[in-house]
Amino acid sequence: MDNDYVDKIGAPFLEQERNNMKVNKSQGLVYIFYMLLTNNQINKNDVLNELNISELSFWRYIQELKAFLYNFNMPLEIVYDRFNDVYRLVKSTNSN
Repeated sequence: MDNDYVDKIGAPFLEQERNNMKVNKSQGLVYIFYMLLTNNQINKNDVLNELNISELSFWRYIQELKAFLYNFNMPLEIVYDRFNDVYRLVKSTNSN
């Protein structure tokens, strides 16, 4: 399949459908977590453009993912790297 018809995670789409895509919270959380797992980092503006969500929704999704990692004692945490303007998934330095 031509890469012009595949999104960042490899799912095929039609351009017209992609522009009108509505993302619910669950899909947004899964997408962000998947991107963190595969790339170890995400850029807020890239996610905002990809999912067509607000900055407030993005911030809430990040907080929700941080709570998930904490509540289930995952050895990971999400940190913001101000210098590079990205959120990173790193090994946790705290134990619950």
